[in-house]
Amino acid sequence: MLSTINQRLGSDRQFKWQLIILAAMYSGYGAIYMLRATVVTLGPAMLEDPTLALTKTAWGAIIGWGTAGTLAGKLINGVMADKFGGRKMFLFSIALCILASCVFASMHQLIFFNLAYFVTLFSKSAGWPSMANLIMQWYPVSWRGRIWGVLSSSSRFSSIFTSLVLGSLIFYISWREVLSVAIIFAIAVAVLLYFILKQSPTDVALEKIEVINCDDNEKAHPLDKFSLPQALLNFVKSPRVWLISFSIVCLTVLMEFQSFIPIYLKETFNLTSGVAAVTSAAFPIGCLISVLCGGYVFDLLSKKRRIFVLGGMMLLSILCIGFLILIPNFDINNSFALYSSLFTIMLFGLAIAPCYYIPMSVFSIDYGGKHCGVLVGIIDAIGYLGAIFFDFYGGAIADEENGWNKFLYILFIVSIIGFATLTMFLVSEYRHNNLHGKTE
Repeated sequence: MLSTINQRLGSDRQFKWQLIILAAMYSGYGAIYMLRATVVTLGPAMLEDPTLALTKTAWGAIIGWGTAGTLAGKLINGVMADKFGGRKMFLFSIALCILASCVFASMHQLIFFNLAYFVTLFSKSAGWPSMANLIMQWYPVSWRGRIWGVLSSSSRFSSIFTSLVLGSLIFYISWREVLSVAIIFAIAVAVLLYFILKQSPTDVALEKIEVINCDDNEKAHPLDKFSLPQALLNFVKSPRVWLISFSIVCLTVLMEFQSFIPIYLKETFNLTSGVAAVTSAAFPIGCLISVLCGGYVFDLLSKKRRIFVLGGMMLLSILCIGFLILIPNFDINNSFALYSSLFTIMLFGLAIAPCYYIPMSVFSIDYGGKHCGVLVGIIDAIGYLGAIFFDFYGGAIADEENGWNKFLYILFIVSIIGFATLTMFLVSEYRHNNLHGKTE
């Protein structure tokens, strides 16, 4: 296989550039996500810092304001990506994220943490619609599921690196110094991207990719001639857009668990901040495993089989949360309970990651056409709107007596709703496919 790829790299210039662009997007989004993940990993250390006097309620507020920044960014950056191009917005994203992280690392007051993290995640949110724009320019329709699967693994790999490598630095240096190390990494990646990331094949003297719509099998996408207001009206009228949006609300809330995992592990199992940071890697490890396989498998599955495969993954997530709720009731020692919880958290990440990343991303490009950046931004924004309430409310709940148990019960209910809405979306996709006379 490697020899075949090497031969193609030597003879197929377009394939070579497609791999270069994929690597550029992968490393760039990984760097952006590392800055976000570093703050999450440093949560226990920040709560222990006597100069800050933070509580879990205050931590929930920081995460909540960051989520609000993501929501605002999704609404704005999707339009900007379609207007100015994915390359410009991607470079803007990483530059602003670095600047905001520098501010975060130097602040002491809660209000400044809130503002800096708002800007950090506002800029991070430009990454996904920017990549949607670049993928539409660089890759044929038949590659999109696997391309999104690979790119989805970027944030997971970045999170693992942050938890294991940067998290272990907490044993030796302060949380501010750890964040500074992450910023230096991100600056190096940003400089590299400036030189190698290209907007279109035509920028390197290659032919433009012919975009063929999956829904209609026509060269002209139905929304190509639509203005932005017309496209927005089309989105509002589409039951499929609403179904995927409601499912993403639930999945975004479930993914937000990762922002609380280090603190949850520290307080539930009496861990040090360093150990909690490192062991929190269980969640992104599970996500990484599933998204690496998920994109390729998604392309191979018929729309009917996607109902059962992704629906089954959501059922697994429900079981995982239920098990975490029950673990304190088992008569087992603390070490075994910790290992059981970490394995369950890893399975939870494995279950929800492909459901969160791939269906929405592929649907947005296929359905949105030239407005795909706007559509993916809107769907993401709706998801983060739900997550904002969870972040503020979840942090306050965790501060209560028996708070983590109540916290997990909220996730349990959300996972059940997420299973129902995602399954309904997948069924609607299957029916739409049959209605247009296509077989898979």
